[in-house]
Amino acid sequence: MQQLYVVGFEVAVADGCSGPPAFERLLTHMLQHVSPEKNGLSVSSFMLGKGEAVVPGYGPGRSEKHVSWFPVAAVDGHQGLRMEIEEDLPRGGRFVCQLTASESGGTTGFRVVMGRKSDGLLAPATVEDLRPPRALQAIMRDSALRCMDGQDSITATVTPALTAQVPAVRERLGAAGRRLPILVVSSIRTMGPPAAFAHKVAQRLAGLAHVVVVSGWLAFDSFNAELERNLLPRDGARLYWPTTDARNPWWSSTELYGDHEALLGKLTRLLAPLSVVARERDRLWDAVRSSETDAILEDLAGSESEQITQLKEKLEEERKQSVDLFEQNEQLESQVARLGIQVANLTAQLETAVLSSTAEPIVEQKRPVANPGDFSSDWDRWERESDEGLVFTPNAKEQWQKCSYPYPERMREALDTLAELAKEWKARRGKVGVSLVSWVGDSTPLVYAPSDEPLRRAKKNEFKFEREKPWDRQSHIKLDDHTSPDRVGRIYFAIDNAAHRWIVDHVGLKLYGL
Repeated sequence: MQQLYVVGFEVAVADGCSGPPAFERLLTHMLQHVSPEKNGLSVSSFMLGKGEAVVPGYGPGRSEKHVSWFPVAAVDGHQGLRMEIEEDLPRGGRFVCQLTASESGGTTGFRVVMGRKSDGLLAPATVEDLRPPRALQAIMRDSALRCMDGQDSITATVTPALTAQVPAVRERLGAAGRRLPILVVSSIRTMGPPAAFAHKVAQRLAGLAHVVVVSGWLAFDSFNAELERNLLPRDGARLYWPTTDARNPWWSSTELYGDHEALLGKLTRLLAPLSVVARERDRLWDAVRSSETDAILEDLAGSESEQITQLKEKLEEERKQSVDLFEQNEQLESQVARLGIQVANLTAQLETAVLSSTAEPIVEQKRPVANPGDFSSDWDRWERESDEGLVFTPNAKEQWQKCSYPYPERMREALDTLAELAKEWKARRGKVGVSLVSWVGDSTPLVYAPSDEPLRRAKKNEFKFEREKPWDRQSHIKLDDHTSPDRVGRIYFAIDNAAHRWIVDHVGLKLYGL
């Protein structure tokens, strides 16, 4: 198999989570590739012996998939399962996706290898159409699992960054132990095309790169403030390699507002070959197979002639596997050499293209507001830009004028983002498919809480606006939590499900605890 893409990481049950161990959870996610409801398979049946299944292709024109699996039963804390999914390609050859779950010496690992079997075709394989398997996506979404590659936490989600989070992002870029590149995306408008592109990249390239979205003018200026080179372009993106001597490629706003699939193809072509070179052999799987062989030899020790014959047959099988591994190693060494040449060529082409087409991005700074705490010209703007999805009561404006919150620009940034969220929430008529906590957290750097028990106990949760019946303003956005009370920012609002709007009744410090 010609390898095109390799992702591997260790998996453990997240702190505070109960239930099945990590290895069993991995098998559960791998099971979905064999249509268990149709084939009558379960996690326990996976480990009984070799098996195979034919699964119809998903979508019109997709060929059926041939799925096979090979388990290694648990011996002294070692167990594993390798699954291969093969699909005929329209232009010849077969696409192969190999999934491996291994447990050895108290460590559990998961590995994905995608490639092509050429069936004798002397033709290059392409990576543009690679899609991560469903099992990988499911593992990334499983909140009960913690996935790590060295010091890197592997996820399929975006890390959002407002101004307050920028120092942590820059520290992460300079971390000595970082293994994966980080794609930093600038999104001046929190929910525009650049942000949408970032979410696509995070899902498509999970395990190949981290994705960070720097949201808003203030965060953008803060990120570039101390950089002399490798600047982040406005509404663009830049890929920061783990090493400082490599050139960090970047893409302009024109590309992020253009064809996302084409840009995703460029990133895949850049990162997938490097993943093959960077990943070592699957040592956990090797350890599992070695323990299996040791157990067989131990069982045969001191046996009679029939068992000796079995031993010879097993040794012959192992010898053939060793020959196959030797041949594969030679092929991989040759492939690494070819990839090294390809990487050098791609780097040179990329640098030439960038230098010939555009110069390095320059620092773009928005003119600072004369009085950061003066929102008098912003209240109406936020209501207008949100299509009246966000409205402010007179009390909200009055409380802000009287409050002493020390970070007015951070509050302005949060309200800019909240206006965009309210507009989208209203356009969807309040139906976002998940809880508001998840939707706000996944879409923006804001932290949303649907209730506030101390506020309710203090009887400060109700207010009057446009009707006799009081509104409940327990829903709130948290700013600068876990600090002294005079620095804890809050935006309290009621949710009007009839008019699909959020009614803000307090902007300022937390309403209790002072």
